Amino acid sequence: DSERKSEIFQERFEKYLDDLNENEDDKLNVIHMCRFRDECLRKLGFYDCFQTVKREENVKALEALPRVLERLDNENAGILELVKGVFAGNIFDLGAAASQALFSNNNDKEDDIAKSFFETRDTKTDVFVVNDFDSLKNRWNDMTRVHEKCCIFVDNAGADAILGVLPLAREMLKRGTKVVLCANDVPSINDITIKELEELVFPTLLQMNDKDNVFKKAIESKQFTCIGSGSDLPVIDLREISEPCANECLDCDLVVLIGMGRGIETNLRAEFSIDRINLGMVKHKEVAQLLGGPLYSCVCKFDSAKV
Repeated sequence: DSERKSEIFQERFEKYLDDLNENEDDKLNVIHMCRFRDECLRKLGFYDCFQTVKREENVKALEALPRVLERLDNENAGILELVKGVFAGNIFDLGAAASQALFSNNNDKEDDIAKSFFETRDTKTDVFVVNDFDSLKNRWNDMTRVHEKCCIFVDNAGADAILGVLPLAREMLKRGTKVVLCANDVPSINDITIKELEELVFPTLLQMNDKDNVFKKAIESKQFTCIGSGSDLPVIDLREISEPCANECLDCDLVVLIGMGRGIETNLRAEFSIDRINLGMVKHKEVAQLLGGPLYSCVCKFDSAKV
């Protein structure tokens, strides 16, 4: 009985949190807490709680994607519009309580989804709590050093991965960069999985007639691929990614970490030997307080390769 199992989960997780309050552990971090929660859910049979809604949101976002790309092309969108588009996609997150209300007012029609996406981009992405955009812009605009290969660790299903990340990936592809999307192997909250990329997103992109057929050509030529990161959590320790993902990353000269779990709650202060970009919107009030900014403030972290 799912209702009883939900009650059992609540009892176990509340006890876990109470124990944490009583027994401080200097080694405790958000990864440990997420792992306990997800393992507890899976033991009770809740393997992919958001499966149905993720499918619905992926399909709706894919239907809206051509309209989003057309407008971006008409705008001659630059890196600012693309970054703000990532923020606009990332705000729609069923895994964050503060974002769930945004879905209740979202129309199902692709025209309205695209309109809502651009309204969000143009009205809710101007406040930064971490702002390295000028450095990112300078590096992006240096056409003498276009990145050869980029690994993007994606976050949520739906508007986040499809309307936010894919336009950025598309612009990289047009510049000649090889792009790899790295996604969870195992479902965790509403994060997109490698299975969903392989079985729905990439096949749809192959059939989509975007300007110059950028996605179709890139997928067919293997310039645009995806791989499982080995992760089963909404956060990520890059030291623990799968061997195939690690091998794929060996020759990349840019890594992009999308979202609060991968780009803010973990890896924000990590150091890399290659260029790195962290992009996400703060959707937990506790994280906002820690960073010293308001809820829905944006993080644009960029560091050049350490040489």
